[in-house]
Amino acid sequence: MSNSIKNRIKKVIGQRVINNIKSHPSIIINYFNDMVLYYKHSTVFFQNTPNKLECQIILDYHSVEKGLLFENTRYRFARERILSLHKNLKHDFIISRSHHSQIEVAYKVMCKYYELHQKNNIDIEDFFTPEQYGFYKEVLSFRYDSKFNGVISHKKSDFYKNTENNFFQFSNSRKSIRSFTGELVPITVIEEAVSLATNTPSVCNRQASKVYLVNDKESVDSILMIQGGLSGYTENINQLLVLTTDRNYFYTIGERNQFYIDGGMFLMNLLYALHYKKIANCPANWGKTKKEEEKIYDFVSIPRSEKIICIIPIGIAKDEFRVTLSKRRCLSEVMVSL
Repeated sequence: MSNSIKNRIKKVIGQRVINNIKSHPSIIINYFNDMVLYYKHSTVFFQNTPNKLECQIILDYHSVEKGLLFENTRYRFARERILSLHKNLKHDFIISRSHHSQIEVAYKVMCKYYELHQKNNIDIEDFFTPEQYGFYKEVLSFRYDSKFNGVISHKKSDFYKNTENNFFQFSNSRKSIRSFTGELVPITVIEEAVSLATNTPSVCNRQASKVYLVNDKESVDSILMIQGGLSGYTENINQLLVLTTDRNYFYTIGERNQFYIDGGMFLMNLLYALHYKKIANCPANWGKTKKEEEKIYDFVSIPRSEKIICIIPIGIAKDEFRVTLSKRRCLSEVMVSL
C-alpha cells in the first residue's frame, strides 16, 4: 500500500483506530470475508442461480400484490415490475420450479393482473400480451385458479378475533396492515406493547434493543419518504416506531453481526405484541445505506452507536381493509432433515 493511501486512511479514521485494528486484525479478515460472500452470493452483482432469480421474482410479484391493495386501482401500475417478471418467468429452470410456492404464486399474480385489466377494459398490450397471459396459464396448468386474488379482505372485528387464542391461531392471524384511520394510538397502549416485547431473549441477556416513538406528522412523513416503501399509504400514518440495537453491548469480533440477530428477534416479538394490543402495523424494510441512515438523524435523536433495524408505521386499522396474500413457503422448502 502506498504512503499516500496510508496517509489518507490515517486522516479519515485516525491513528488510534488504526492501532486498535492492528491489535485485532481478525476484524478486517472477517469483515472482508463478509463482503466477499455477499458479493458472490447476493443478487446485487449477479443473477446467475435459480435462487437469485427467485429473489427478484419475489421482489417484483410482491410489489404487484401491494398495488392490488388500493381501493381505487391505478390501472397499468407496476409496469417495470411486470416487464421484469416477463423476463424472469420465461427461464426454463424457473418454469421447471413452477410448483414451488413462490414461483407458482408469481405466475398466479401475473394472471390476476392481466384479468383485472381485461375485466375493466384497460389496454395493456404494449407490455402484457394475450400470448404471455396464455403462456402463464399453460405453465400453471391444473394449478391455475380463476378465483385467485393477490389480496385478502378483512373486517377489523374479524381480523383481531384470534389475538386471545392459542399461538397457532394467533401467529397465523398477524398480517401487515397499511390502511389506517389516521387516529392516534394512545401512548399507554404503545407502552404496553413495547413492554411486552422486552420479553425477547438476547445474547447473554444484554437487551440492546431500543424503540423510538415518533408522533410528529412532519417527521413521520419525512422518515417514510426516506424509507420509500409505503408510497400511496402515508396520508393516514401519523405515528411510527424506530427499532434500533446498540453496538455498545457486543464485545467480540464474532459478534460483529449479533446486533442484527438480537434486533430481528426483538422486532418479531414487537410485531406480535402490537398485534396482541390491536395496534395495526407494517414493518418497513430498513435495508439502507449510510446515506439514508444519516438523513434519519435529522428527525430522530439516535446515538451513532445504535443501528436502525426497522421502521414500523403504527395506527388504528380501518373497519374494512385488505392485506397482501404474501404466500408462505411450504414446509418442505424451509425445513431440512439431516
